[in-house]
Amino acid sequence: MNVNFTKTKEYYATITDSELCNCSYCRNYRLQIKSALPEVTAYLGSLGIDIEKPFETSPLEPDENGMLEYCGCQYIAFGNCDTEYRHKIGDVEFRIATSYPSTCIEQEHFVLELYPVRLKFV
Repeated sequence: MNVNFTKTKEYYATITDSELCNCSYCRNYRLQIKSALPEVTAYLGSLGIDIEKPFETSPLEPDENGMLEYCGCQYIAFGNCDTEYRHKIGDVEFRIATSYPSTCIEQEHFVLELYPVRLKFV
């Protein structure tokens, strides 16, 4: 993985709260993710990625215990990465996303996906 840390960090600094999805599932994710997964937060931070500003999340419906599983959480990083990239922290796996909405970014970048993430639906 070859991440341009500075460009990635600058990109996340430009994202305002009003640009983030405001659905209840995404708000739930942003509210809890940093404290729920501190090691994942630190890893993404080392790449310049703000874990509280996902590009895309894919939540399932809450289960009978009020837990919400996100089967894919995606982040933009500037630079390049081998399509076979895999990394794991605890139960959370990282890979290069192959399906995602248009990023509308012309500079060299990739979309990093992590899964699964389980959070209480509050």
